[in-house]
Amino acid sequence: MKLKIILTFALVLSAFIASAKPKNNDAKLLALLDKSFDKEQVRIFKGFDKNRDGQMSFAEFKSLYGEGGVKKWTGVFEKHSGGGNALTVKEFQAVRRDIHLGGGNGERAPSLQSRIRGDKRARLFITYDKNGDGKVTKAEWNRMFEGGANAGRTAQFRGGDRNSDNSLDMIEWLQMMLAPAGREQ
Repeated sequence: MKLKIILTFALVLSAFIASAKPKNNDAKLLALLDKSFDKEQVRIFKGFDKNRDGQMSFAEFKSLYGEGGVKKWTGVFEKHSGGGNALTVKEFQAVRRDIHLGGGNGERAPSLQSRIRGDKRARLFITYDKNGDGKVTKAEWNRMFEGGANAGRTAQFRGGDRNSDNSLDMIEWLQMMLAPAGREQ
């Protein structure tokens, strides 16, 4: 009887430990996808801030979403602009987060898989993970560059490979891609 209890406890504990790690990785992955999303929003903001004043006017917002979209999202614009007629970069990121990641009209947040499919850096990882094993190996990395990787790209790969397994998982990939230029985290 005691052996049965101990074995049951061991099975439950091992299942808990196995399930805890992916959730932790999911949280890391979501945080990196959020960082990637925000970085992309800065790029979009700069492209639509036509007069380069560091503010997105309602007219510039309208040029981004068009007539139909702006009717749907005017409330979100007003919510984050404080009722004003322009958004700062941070306010624009909040608007885009509400619209595209849920919350603008009470929508449910997208799944992790949807977030991965919607992120250009994550899609790039999937493109270079040729065998679909969830890792970009050194060989797959070298194929990204015509004629193979140079010394700088090799150093970038080594800097991104935090666990030194000669491959990059998606978390390592995103950390590397989101690191400031010339500095792999």
